[in-house]
Amino acid sequence: MRNFTSLVLLGSSLTVAACASNAETATTDNAETAIDSADSTSAEGNLMMAATDGSDRSSFTAISVSAQVSANLGARFTPASCVVVTPTATTVKAVFTDCTGVYGLVHVTGELDLSVSLSTQGAITVHGVSNNLKVDGADLDVDATATYSSQGPAHTLTVTTKGSGTGPRGNPVEHDGSYTVSWDSSTQCRSLMGEWSTELGLLTRSNEVDITQCGTSCPTGTIVHKFLGGKQLTVTFDGSATADWVLAGPAGSTTATTSGTVALSCQAP
Repeated sequence: MRNFTSLVLLGSSLTVAACASNAETATTDNAETAIDSADSTSAEGNLMMAATDGSDRSSFTAISVSAQVSANLGARFTPASCVVVTPTATTVKAVFTDCTGVYGLVHVTGELDLSVSLSTQGAITVHGVSNNLKVDGADLDVDATATYSSQGPAHTLTVTTKGSGTGPRGNPVEHDGSYTVSWDSSTQCRSLMGEWSTELGLLTRSNEVDITQCGTSCPTGTIVHKFLGGKQLTVTFDGSATADWVLAGPAGSTTATTSGTVALSCQAP
C-alpha cells in the first residue's frame, strides 16, 4: 500500500464513493475502493503529522506555533529544494514538487494551506485545505481540522475531515467523518483509527478503520465497510503484501460468505 492505509494529520479519512446497485457483489473492486479510501485518508493524516509533530515545543502563541509548523515542513521533505514554505502570521502555505517525506510520504506535489489557532486551554488546532495536491498516486482534496496533543514521546492528532479525491488505485473517494492518528516521535510507526461515511441521497454507508503501519512497511489491522443493504465487507491486513477480504450478509441472513485477496504496494518483511 503506498501510503498508510495510515494515520494523518489533516489525520482521512476518506469514505468509499457511491457504488452501483450491484456493488455488493463486486467484492474485489469494493475491497480495492475501501483500501483507496484508507490510503487517501492516511496520506492526509501523514501530511498533517509531518506539519505538526513537535509543535508543542515552541513558545505558546499561535504565531510561534505557525513558525514551528513552517520549519517542520521545510525540514521534513527531501530534496530540500522540493518544497517552498511561506509563513504569514498564523498561516502557512507549502508548495511541493515531487517531495519525499517522513511517515512514508512519497511523490508529494501540489499546495497545502494551513491555518493555526490555539484554544484557551492551549490546544493546537490546524485547519488544512489543498490545491492540486497529489501524494503517491492519490489526488487529495483536503478540508480537515486537526487538534494536536502530546505527552512525552506519544503524540495524537484528532481530525474532523470532509473532502474528496482519487485513490492510488484510481477509485473516486470522499470522506465525511473523523479519525485519530497516534504515533511515537522516536519511530516511523503510526496508527489510524476512525469512522467516516459516504452519503447517497438521505442514506449513508460507513467505513471503520483501525490500522497500524511503520514507515513504508505493510500495514496491520482492518477496514470494515458497511453497505446500504446491510452486508459488510471486511479487509484484513497482516503485515504482508496481500490483504484478505470477506463479504458477509446482514446479521441473521443466510447469504453465503465470499472472500478473496488484494495485492498491496508496500514493503513486506
